[in-house]
Amino acid sequence: MRLPCPALAVAIVAAVTSLALVAGCQVDAADVVRPGPSSAAPKGVSDESQPVSVSLAAPVATCLNAPAGWSRRESLQHGSSDLRPRAVKPWTVPVVGYLDSFTAVCGQTMSVHLSSQDGDTRVRLRALRIGYYRGQGTRLVWQSGAITAHRQRQAVPTGPDRVIAERWPVAATIPVDASWPPGMYVIEIVPLTAAQPSFIPLVVRTSGARSPYLVVVSDLTWLAYNSYGGRSLYFGPGGSHARRVANRSYVASADRPVAGNGLAQMFSMNVPLIRFLSRNGFASDVTTDSSLDATPSQFGGQQTVLIGGHSEYWTKRMYDAAARARDAGTNFGFLGANEVYWQGRIERDKNGREIALTVYRDSKLDLKAAADPSTTTVQWRHAPLLRDPAALVGEGMSLVGVRGPYVVSSTPPWLFTGTKLKAGDVLKLAIGNEGDAQEPPTRNSPANEQVVLRGVVFPTGQSTPFLITAGYYTARVAPASSQPGQPIGSASSTPPARASLPRRPPALQSSGSR
Repeated sequence: MRLPCPALAVAIVAAVTSLALVAGCQVDAADVVRPGPSSAAPKGVSDESQPVSVSLAAPVATCLNAPAGWSRRESLQHGSSDLRPRAVKPWTVPVVGYLDSFTAVCGQTMSVHLSSQDGDTRVRLRALRIGYYRGQGTRLVWQSGAITAHRQRQAVPTGPDRVIAERWPVAATIPVDASWPPGMYVIEIVPLTAAQPSFIPLVVRTSGARSPYLVVVSDLTWLAYNSYGGRSLYFGPGGSHARRVANRSYVASADRPVAGNGLAQMFSMNVPLIRFLSRNGFASDVTTDSSLDATPSQFGGQQTVLIGGHSEYWTKRMYDAAARARDAGTNFGFLGANEVYWQGRIERDKNGREIALTVYRDSKLDLKAAADPSTTTVQWRHAPLLRDPAALVGEGMSLVGVRGPYVVSSTPPWLFTGTKLKAGDVLKLAIGNEGDAQEPPTRNSPANEQVVLRGVVFPTGQSTPFLITAGYYTARVAPASSQPGQPIGSASSTPPARASLPRRPPALQSSGSR
């Protein structure tokens, strides 16, 4: 394996994106919800309990979208436009929509579901690939003819889990064929009246030559923060903060538009990283949390995996697959804070399609996990899971609601060559809104964690300082005769501390803020 490019690692660590997390819906409403079945199906739990080597049902590519040299040829294309980060509020745009999946493979036809705000509205769909095209941030890969979007009936929260699942008819289809290079896209819904567009995230997986870097974008975090219909996994309606929290959903449906903070996660945490890689000539493939959960073999043999900022929700299958890949020699870069914080459970239909994310946050509420407590949707550190993500990420969640600078602590050559940074230099406003820190020896940060950036912050209204760090560690590669994926914190993942750069490239770099 080759080292990850030093310019890549440092530039991302030094340019951490911040994002304020706020409630989506501020409207008072009654606590009563319509009766309906819970979406937290027992089958979701049984799927999660399968060995990580077993793939779930998922679409299979039927064409080739990544011939040798595709990335360089793609970078020479002319771009279309730029997309600035935004949190689209559904009531401010004429038409909103969703796809039947956040992930596509070559040869797959995607269904588009649309609803207009005020009667029939003519729109056009545009598939924009995120990248860097001679100064432009997107390239138009495909567009539809004129489509009429009709006003659809809006779903109401159903069942004890307060699920908001739309059942809109198919308004159009999108053929994802060999002319769509792998990468991250947004499907832009453009009204013909020149009104404000709305957006649908889409990732197209590679079906050809694999790139050195695999970027994982967090569709589970998009779902958790998505407030379309008035409820997310954080807030629901209510006149006070406590009421809004109490009225949240426990199951976030994927069958609805992504709006508010859900869409802001994509624009703020994923788009900048993918553009950075493209601008600097790094060939990368892209996948999603839910796709990795279904097909964990995507990690197998990968040189470097980059986890975008604020990848907060992981499934057991994702966690196990990442630990297995690390122990087999794959490098990981966790490029934000509050990563791998909550366990989520993906609900799937009979064809394996992701239909919802379940997160109760309280083991007493998660009755469907009784058959397999290892799938309980609580923080990874808490019972019954008791798996500290710091053993995988290198650092643990420290605090939220802070801003501040990083100070360069050490400058290992593999990471800092070419940056001109030296110990003591200050990186202003690099910390925010949440921060991670190396955990003390009594916790689970690897023993050979090397801190490269440090920051001391004071939460609002407090006089107690908190340490925020960014660093990296190395992990022993499991012998070929052993089974990879040993328990987190085992000897294979926490070798003795080393002061110098080991022969094996760093298995993981972690950033201490997002």
